[in-house]
Amino acid sequence: MKSVIWIVIDSLRSDMLASCLSDTAVYNEIDEVIEQGALFTDVMTSGGSTRISAPSYFSGLRPGLTGMITHEVQSIRNLKDDVLTITDYFKHHGYQTFRWADSSLDSCQPKHGFDVFEAGYPTLMHTPNLDYNNKKRNNFIKRVRQSKKPFFVNFHLYHIHDFGGTKKDRWTTDEYLKVVAKQAIDFKALWDKLAPGPDDIVVITSDHGCILNENYIEYDKSMPWGFANNKTRVFASFLGEGIAPSKKHELIRAMDIAPTLLDLALGKDMKAQGISLKSVLEGKPVPELIGISERNVGLEVKSIPDYACVRKDNWSLYFHHGATMALYDNAEGTNVTDHLGKGLNIEEELHHFYRELALQGPQTATEFYEHAGLSIDEIRGKIEISILLPVYKWNDETRLCIEALIDQILHTELILLDADESGEVASNIKEKYKDRLYIRHVDAKQLSLHEMLNKGLELAAGPFTATATPDCQYTENFCYSLRDIFLTKKDTVLSYPNLKRLISDNREMEYIGNDDCFDEIMFSRLGSGFEHKANTAAYSLPHFNEVGACAMFETETLRNAGGFAHSIADIMGKTWHKLNKHGRIRHVNKGLVISKDKTILRPIMPQPERNHDFKISVLVPLKEAAELKMLPIFLNMLSKQTEKSFELLLLNQSGQTDFINALADGFPTLKIRSINRSSEFHELLNSGLFAARGEYIFWADISDKLLPHCLSTLLKQVEGKDDITAVKCGHFLHDADSTAKTVQPIAQVREMFCQICDLRGLLYKRRMHNDVGIFRSPNENEHGWDMCVRLALVEPFTIIEEPLIIAGRTYQFNMLPSMESYHRILRSSINSMGNAVDLVRLYEDDFRRHKADRARYILEDEMMVTLKLINQSGINSGALLRVPKTHLMK
Repeated sequence: MKSVIWIVIDSLRSDMLASCLSDTAVYNEIDEVIEQGALFTDVMTSGGSTRISAPSYFSGLRPGLTGMITHEVQSIRNLKDDVLTITDYFKHHGYQTFRWADSSLDSCQPKHGFDVFEAGYPTLMHTPNLDYNNKKRNNFIKRVRQSKKPFFVNFHLYHIHDFGGTKKDRWTTDEYLKVVAKQAIDFKALWDKLAPGPDDIVVITSDHGCILNENYIEYDKSMPWGFANNKTRVFASFLGEGIAPSKKHELIRAMDIAPTLLDLALGKDMKAQGISLKSVLEGKPVPELIGISERNVGLEVKSIPDYACVRKDNWSLYFHHGATMALYDNAEGTNVTDHLGKGLNIEEELHHFYRELALQGPQTATEFYEHAGLSIDEIRGKIEISILLPVYKWNDETRLCIEALIDQILHTELILLDADESGEVASNIKEKYKDRLYIRHVDAKQLSLHEMLNKGLELAAGPFTATATPDCQYTENFCYSLRDIFLTKKDTVLSYPNLKRLISDNREMEYIGNDDCFDEIMFSRLGSGFEHKANTAAYSLPHFNEVGACAMFETETLRNAGGFAHSIADIMGKTWHKLNKHGRIRHVNKGLVISKDKTILRPIMPQPERNHDFKISVLVPLKEAAELKMLPIFLNMLSKQTEKSFELLLLNQSGQTDFINALADGFPTLKIRSINRSSEFHELLNSGLFAARGEYIFWADISDKLLPHCLSTLLKQVEGKDDITAVKCGHFLHDADSTAKTVQPIAQVREMFCQICDLRGLLYKRRMHNDVGIFRSPNENEHGWDMCVRLALVEPFTIIEEPLIIAGRTYQFNMLPSMESYHRILRSSINSMGNAVDLVRLYEDDFRRHKADRARYILEDEMMVTLKLINQSGINSGALLRVPKTHLMK
């Protein structure tokens, strides 16, 4: 079997190529290659944009059957499940299938059927040296050539689409031809590295043309029905062993390319609306063909779009809502004279074609395949990934979640576990997704979360299963990227991604794309958000689930391990811990999950809040036997707190357990537990976190004196408030070396980069350790500072300026921070921000108050001071600087 290479050069008009009889173009490297094959100079695309044409030429179906029938980016989510593509066929016949796009924006190609679905940079301006011929693309080419199977690969080249990296709304012919010349150089670099040989079949074409010498944006607004040749006329050249060089000027359609490739490579009939041209490539005449383009103005999916055009030779018949609209002879120019109703035979011929193909023909791909005797399931094959989604209620967040999860790369199924007692979820699924083939709606009412998930696990058809939460959205490579690490590292049992947190979303669209695409569209539309990296999450299991609720595992591995764990505290964390015993948990350093919740850094499952034994767990480390002398005073002071719902955990490293137990007996009203550890100090602190049964954590130094209303005042500020996770008060410092002074609390991470701080006076929700993990550093001089920074990265603290504590030590637990401590904390923080000095994240509160460009304008000087401080710290982080884009004032 021969391999197949399909190269699409975006926005390249055939009348702008010297090889296609252009009077203005200069012969270039593209001409040189395409003239070596059977060159068709008049190929009609199915639409004037990639979003319409690509699904059509991949499937061989008219756009009205694919669902993608509008230029808007949102239409990418409208591709119908029942549309089979050339990749489905080649994969069915044992090929390895690859896709490459120079730009990572807008995945216009149908996503199912591809084994490898990769892209370069968002735009030409993001590439190294402003060149799409770069290391990323070279590595992809090597990967293709290393395939041990015959392969199908689609390359989509973007240099013309990006107009050489210059943004304008009007392009002259001369400007366009200069960009085409640069695209030709880029194409030749790709061609030389691919080095097609006798075992390869190649087709080179374009997806659509473009408007020149006038404002193309205004043209589209004023002529939404416009299917002029300059938008829909391209070229195609077939190259391969036995295909003689030739030029053919008769009309063919872009939707004939896929059936031709399948026939050339395998001798198979694709059974599409396009036809195979294999006989033409073998020397037979070109059949008389009529091309079709279609387009909707809005996002509504309908089989008869708002506008259509059918063309034979130079004659084009236009339709509006299925009725004839105009008839033009393109030999006269673009839409010069309307010949409709003049009694011309061509009008009846074109009308008859459209009537049979669209108006009276199949209205869905399923209907077409049934007439052709084709089984969708047989060609597409088995589910590759199952997604488990527990749903408790219907709202817009649930809808957005589902929309993202049915727009995934690879062949996935969504198992929707419906626990909604009202029936609203069921009715919406039935109404909105009745045409979706791969949503499995499962009644899960009255089931606990672990029962729901185990029911989904039992039904899962894919070899891999991913878990998702309805409170988040997902990039289109969520499943693809999580699975990829299983294929490269065979001992992987669980993979999990980063989370992106939205601050402001001004995209005016719901389409997300891949993680790079989402970031670029967010920034270009002056939205704001950041990504949190959690690469050491396995350390916190099973006590804290820093992995989060969204992860992937091999289906049979979890089934064999007994399924999802039963746990009152954390089903997901206990389950991931169970899998951790069977292999490696691996972090995928990509922001594949998107949340609007400003109080979390890791995705969580919606489930009822657990009941806690106490409101507060007060944790007090005792490092040395000498500190026990202060314990009676501390216990007496704690017994006078006005808040009574707390437990006291004495984290004992002193070895004096008998003294502690005897002393505790003297305070029967206090709930005291002693935890004895002789290990390293950070492990002692973690033992307290693991044992705590309170909803909130409060760390106290044995030398601290808490005012009687300290705990109650702190609790009042945070209890019952979903948007507050932590509150910090000030304190009086009165140590042996200084006079009494008031120490004001600080709330922001950027402040903690300038000033040493610790956990003194901080009351926070215990669940925050699911976001930040546990104490990790073996260095005792930075524990409190490091954890304070990590907690503030979740959300800035709420401040109580009133001092509620009298401190006898400058820093808790005899912490003596050094410059090395500061360096380690900076590195840890930068790593959590994705190896970036993320000024959006460090000033999140300001970006919530203002639009991105306004916030940057107001804060630019202050942000630069923060950046300067980090740069002068002496660390070599290698970090990138991440700042919001701003629109320049004219």
